[in-house]
Amino acid sequence: MKTISILDHADKYLDYMFCRAAKEYRPEFRPTDWDKLNNQLNQMEKTTKISRATMADKFIDLANEFTTSEPKERIGAAIMFAAARYNAFEAFSKSSNLARDKDDAVNWYTREYKRMLQANMDDLLNTGDKSNKQ
Repeated sequence: MKTISILDHADKYLDYMFCRAAKEYRPEFRPTDWDKLNNQLNQMEKTTKISRATMADKFIDLANEFTTSEPKERIGAAIMFAAARYNAFEAFSKSSNLARDKDDAVNWYTREYKRMLQANMDDLLNTGDKSNKQ
């Protein structure tokens, strides 16, 4: 199974795109803010037992199991629904007033998903992988 690692292939591009999106969302955003966030994520990666890539691979493995009985479109919809449900829970858990912060949270998750989707599509285009499995 091929593992797509955004961090391996597109670090600089993703940093650039994130900074650009953050600047649109929060004009006061500075590249040093991204550096701070990136350092925090890197530290979390070092102290976390399971990496983000490994967790993503486990979700993809489960999705691939469903391909024996379900079409990819249905599996993709279920994954997006699960992500939306979990992200709504995450936003609710982090916010002291989700009613006030809802639009900001939706905009952030939407931008992040778009950034990740574009990076993964670029990775697939660069590798030319047309296999049925991820």
